[in-house]
Amino acid sequence: MVNHPFYLLLATALTFTVTAPQTIASGVDDLSFSPTPEETLISLRFPQAGDRGTTQSSGGGGTRGGSCFTQANTNLRIVAPSQDTFTATANPSLFVYVPANRGVQGEFVLVDGAGELIHSQTVAVPEGETILAIAVPTDIALEPGGEYAWAFAVNCTIDNQVVGSAVEAGLVRRELSVEVTEEIEETNEPLSKANLYANQGIWQDTLMIVASLSEQREELVELLGSVGLDQFSDVPIIFVGADEAGDVPLPN
Repeated sequence: MVNHPFYLLLATALTFTVTAPQTIASGVDDLSFSPTPEETLISLRFPQAGDRGTTQSSGGGGTRGGSCFTQANTNLRIVAPSQDTFTATANPSLFVYVPANRGVQGEFVLVDGAGELIHSQTVAVPEGETILAIAVPTDIALEPGGEYAWAFAVNCTIDNQVVGSAVEAGLVRRELSVEVTEEIEETNEPLSKANLYANQGIWQDTLMIVASLSEQREELVELLGSVGLDQFSDVPIIFVGADEAGDVPLPN
């Protein structure tokens, strides 16, 4: 499993001066995924892979000194079936839920398997609840087989005090077989491509494709519902890091 040593760091370093953690534990045994024949998708439901484990990151975020959010018992959430997920692409989008808030500043950070900070950026956050889909920049290519950790933090000022919240998660760029890669590359229909990624347990790429298809709302609802994320079905999604034409960066 990928270790996330900078959860408390981000929960307290609310000026967003982030120091990279020293290590990310090796091994991703509990991320292994081998779909069985009966799990072949008929519709856009993400196959189950046993008990993936619910963690702090998928269930909420760390806070300090109050809440930046306007509703009680709400917090940042990683939009994923578990804290650790797979991608098959060099520049995936990573999804985080931000509740309605009092006006916050956001910061996204990404570290590699050696614990080196490889990217940090300030992210504009609307005051209404939203899901931010933050793309890994094209000048940073995730390495095949590489382990990464990422985090998103927000802060705000309440009664002249800076308070904030943070969530973090693990990410592995998975190498697909030649046969699966060729099938994906030869598929032009986005939902069919999403099905292929889902059958391989590749959450980030599956969600990235489906979320970009505004006309395919039913499929997004079905996908989120299949992993117990129904509560996010009606939340607007804002893509961060689209190209100059405004297009959503999609997997190949």
